[in-house]
Amino acid sequence: MNKYLTVPSLVLLVLLTTGFNWGFGHRDKCGEAKELAAGFAELKSATEQSEAEARIQKLCPDGAASHFITALKFEREGDTEQAIAEYRETLKDGPEFPVANGNLGLLYLQNGLSDEAAVELSKGLQGQADPRYHKGLARIFASHKLFALAAYHYREALKVFSADAPLHEELGDVYANQELFDNAEEEYSRALAIRPDSETARLGLAAAFVGKNQFDKALTVLQKARSANPGNKEIHFLLAETYEKKGDSKAAEEEYLQAGKVNEGRHLKHSRRGDEYFAAKEYDKAVAEYQAALKEKPDWPETLQKLGDVYREAGRDNDAMAAYKEAVRMKGENEALHYNLGTLYEKKGLHDEAVVEYRHSLQFAGEQGETRRRLADIYSVRGSYPQAIEQYRELLKIRGDNPLIHLKLARAYANSKDYKNAMKEYQESTRLNPDDLEAHRELAALAKKSGMNDMAEKQYREVLRLQKDDADARNALTAIYVKNKNYDELTTLLKESVELNPKDATGHYKLGLVYEFKKDYEAATVQYKEAVELKSDYAKALNALGRVYMKTGQITQAKEVLETANKADPAQEETTMMLGSIKDELSPEPTKHKKKGKKSKKKGTGKKKGTKTKEAKTKGKPAARSKGQPAAKKSTKGATKKQGVKAGG
Repeated sequence: MNKYLTVPSLVLLVLLTTGFNWGFGHRDKCGEAKELAAGFAELKSATEQSEAEARIQKLCPDGAASHFITALKFEREGDTEQAIAEYRETLKDGPEFPVANGNLGLLYLQNGLSDEAAVELSKGLQGQADPRYHKGLARIFASHKLFALAAYHYREALKVFSADAPLHEELGDVYANQELFDNAEEEYSRALAIRPDSETARLGLAAAFVGKNQFDKALTVLQKARSANPGNKEIHFLLAETYEKKGDSKAAEEEYLQAGKVNEGRHLKHSRRGDEYFAAKEYDKAVAEYQAALKEKPDWPETLQKLGDVYREAGRDNDAMAAYKEAVRMKGENEALHYNLGTLYEKKGLHDEAVVEYRHSLQFAGEQGETRRRLADIYSVRGSYPQAIEQYRELLKIRGDNPLIHLKLARAYANSKDYKNAMKEYQESTRLNPDDLEAHRELAALAKKSGMNDMAEKQYREVLRLQKDDADARNALTAIYVKNKNYDELTTLLKESVELNPKDATGHYKLGLVYEFKKDYEAATVQYKEAVELKSDYAKALNALGRVYMKTGQITQAKEVLETANKADPAQEETTMMLGSIKDELSPEPTKHKKKGKKSKKKGTGKKKGTKTKEAKTKGKPAARSKGQPAAKKSTKGATKKQGVKAGG
């Protein structure tokens, strides 16, 4: 089979190598001509271009490439209409001809047909990254305010046309419109490096400095521009506006006159008078002057902001808000404008609106500590703790030594249940301000909640150092000392409490409990008596006093006190139990004796079935004692069993 396959293969090889065109020779030649045409723009010399034209005409005299060459000739001769017609014919014969699309797009742009140009230039870029097409598209997008797209194409064009000063200026304008003033400054500076006498670049650079509130730099550039062209009224006008923004009203007024802007000059006079009245706190007169200034120049946001400031100081909040909003509408935005508007919203309780304004204010350069503080406080009030934490942390970057910010951050962490970070911030707050009572209180409570009793004890002691009569701190310390069985410290603490507030019956009662626990019954009796004297129906104190009397053998006194306690609180079980014990001791049940009867018929027993012996009847009852005999210990065992110190009252 191999010999039958090799013959056709050899024939095919011969045909391919001997120029046999199979009837497609015309198409191949036009394709070659098209390739030559596509690279025509890269030919530098006239000789090379002439040879290429001749070759194209010879290869494909009636095809797309030939129309393309004809279009180029018309374009060189300045016959735009004929050139456009030939480019269209080119694309009819060869739709896939990007260089024809791109060149046609440039001619459309030249004739003001920007939409048609954008379509053709985009098709042209699909074939090759011609910087001319990028440049054309950049200008189209810039004119349509599509600044992001425009910036991209300008940058692509500048990769080749880096020495094109106007192109740098145009890109600078695009950046300025995006408020990317640093980028704008860079492009205008490059333009001036290429063409130092460029007035356009100078004015653009000055505008970029104004956008960054660098008024001195802007004035330096504008003054150079004025020296180069003193008759340019636009320069005088820009100088006037810059002087006014800087606050130099006198210089601004002179420049307005040079610019031929008489109304702006009158506006400035009224504005300056308004400033003077404002400084003197003559608010009504200041309002009148600012309003007069706005009649001369209604579209001046700086004056509207000043008017808002006067209204705010005069307490006319609604008028101030209206003036500020109008200034924002006129794009006169700045840090102070949004901050002041935010404070007015916050004052009215409109927290959502206040947050929006404070966030706008933060978009401007500067520390803006007060803005962040207000924003963080609003987030805290609303329970938006993650946002509050974010703002407090940013605030600490500029006010790290402020104990109040650490305290607020600690609270935000605690509310978000991040107790570890809350503890750190509380500790830092108390370190920076050891006399902050609230910080010590909150740190103590958090430490106690976290089971850190040593720290809690330390912080509660700090609270008492700052405020000796803080009842909550004393109660908390009492509980800690009881839990830790630190009775010496507990005694000292309760003695201090009694000294600070001798009229507090509960304080005396608690101190009595400690003395009783330590078996200092005499001291305990004194404290219980003090409590009862201050509050005659204090059932717990009466009960405790009766208990001590019983422990010391003063049964009569115990009975009297316990009966009073029982009347004060009949439900108090210990009182009832001790009274019962006293009655048993004082009046024991007498032993009953049976009469002698007949002996039982049954041998060995002297009692009837079902009767109890004398020993059984008297079992468990106390024996009678003589008068004055001290009570048996067994009688109070039930009443005093497991008696301990209690923290409560």
